[in-house]
Amino acid sequence: MPIIDLESNVSIKELFEDSGDGKVDIDPISYFQRFALNTSLTLNYGIRLHEKRDRALLQEICDVERAVSNFRSTSNNWQDYIPLMRIFPKSNTEAVEYRERRDKYLEYLLGMLKQQIAEGSDKPCITGNILKDPEAKLNESKSSPPLFRCT
Repeated sequence: MPIIDLESNVSIKELFEDSGDGKVDIDPISYFQRFALNTSLTLNYGIRLHEKRDRALLQEICDVERAVSNFRSTSNNWQDYIPLMRIFPKSNTEAVEYRERRDKYLEYLLGMLKQQIAEGSDKPCITGNILKDPEAKLNESKSSPPLFRCT
């Protein structure tokens, strides 16, 4: 609940301030996106993104994740859902590009978490608990930085 409280308060405060105390109409979508993203990042990496300082990273993550969800949708990628269609070759270079872009920011976030763990300044999070668990024998996969394989 503290994560939800923090993100809710920050979002409402920024909405209010950016709307000129309610006098100017604004599009709240970017505030909702940042709320969802920061909640997820805090749970998984113990990291939050700030609107002004991390604007480019925030936009990159939103753009890439939107594109990835489109690739995975049943209406856009029939070969994943209709086995007979898999016999026809299909090369999606756009999906490869988004995978590379995604790997880049996931590697950056994982690197930030590892640095915080080394400094002792990390916040409790799922990935941090996995990294610090002496029982889990993990190898990082180069193809997908935040995903781990148990050995």
